[in-house]
Amino acid sequence: MTIKYPTYHYSEEDARNQLASFVRLDNPESYPFDSFHAHNYNEIMVFLKGGGMHNINFRDYPIKNGAIHLIAAHDLHWVERSMDSEGFAIVYKDQFLQKLQLVNPDVDFNGLFSHSRIINLEAAEINQYDLIIREMLENKGRSAYMLQLIGAFITKIATRQFEAPVLAKNYDPLVNRLISLIEKHYKERLVTEDYAKLLHVSPRTLQDHVKKASGGSVPLLQKDRVLKEAKRMLCTTDLNINEISMELGFKDTAYFCNWFKKATGTLPSAYKYGQ
Repeated sequence: MTIKYPTYHYSEEDARNQLASFVRLDNPESYPFDSFHAHNYNEIMVFLKGGGMHNINFRDYPIKNGAIHLIAAHDLHWVERSMDSEGFAIVYKDQFLQKLQLVNPDVDFNGLFSHSRIINLEAAEINQYDLIIREMLENKGRSAYMLQLIGAFITKIATRQFEAPVLAKNYDPLVNRLISLIEKHYKERLVTEDYAKLLHVSPRTLQDHVKKASGGSVPLLQKDRVLKEAKRMLCTTDLNINEISMELGFKDTAYFCNWFKKATGTLPSAYKYGQ
């Protein structure tokens, strides 16, 4: 079975044009909703203002103010940030890190970025990054200078004395195939037994794999996917609550509203209109 989630590539042409790039995240249309995906390159996400969740290798992590999320190449992740969150992302080609390593031979860049990590900065620590962050935000159009700033920012992270635990990787092919199936069938209300049959394993085996990989369950993964889609549709489409409910496979709009409120603490209408 082919895994359906996308893997984004930093092509050789991209590398020739730009060894590293900087993308603002405070535009609600730039990165507010997402789906499981991976990169063949490392990514750094910096959240100046937090809100929302970041799922990395099937585990949810709250997005906090002053957080630096290091996403290692080939790790699966899913960003569901709040609409009013602010920050930026940095992506770079391997050659860029190699150049930094040559200039700073005593710094273990490869070790730091070999695994996904989350660094939640204290207020005083955020101030230490303030100058370089302001420079990056104000000089996005100056490509040569931006490369220097990005290099300095990555070096500052790599040389910082901190305890940033390595986030668990998951290379369980069964769970990856399950995620692919959920992506395809989440509107159809399949149950654990249905997914187990499609994957040619017992429900118990499937649950055991999911528990080990995510700490959750098959129904929880299914519910999370439906909830993410409900939020996306409420915020980015003109469909009314009844139409969204039907689109997501709920036969009763009132049940959908109660289900959504139980999961989020707010009714779909309030979520849609920011009440």
